[in-house]
Amino acid sequence: MIPYEVRKAVYDDAIAHYGRESQIMMAVEEMAELTKELAKAFRPAGTTREQIMDEVADVTIMMEQLRLIFDMNEEVQGRIDYKVQRLAQRIGA
Repeated sequence: MIPYEVRKAVYDDAIAHYGRESQIMMAVEEMAELTKELAKAFRPAGTTREQIMDEVADVTIMMEQLRLIFDMNEEVQGRIDYKVQRLAQRIGA
């Protein structure tokens, strides 16, 4: 597993190389591709686990970049923690 500090350095380089706007649009594209693969999962021809996994990975990479672009990495983690705790309460976990 690549440590977060190494991933962050690559993300920072990608943002500097391609620009904020380009990476934001790439995030939108990757989310659309994941949406498409998930929708295909309900069709008879379907999709594969690997295709969904690739799109989840792409979206995750772009989400990490968005957290940096908008300077909200720690705040987003705080919201994730809050929402996971709320979910745990709702399901009685």
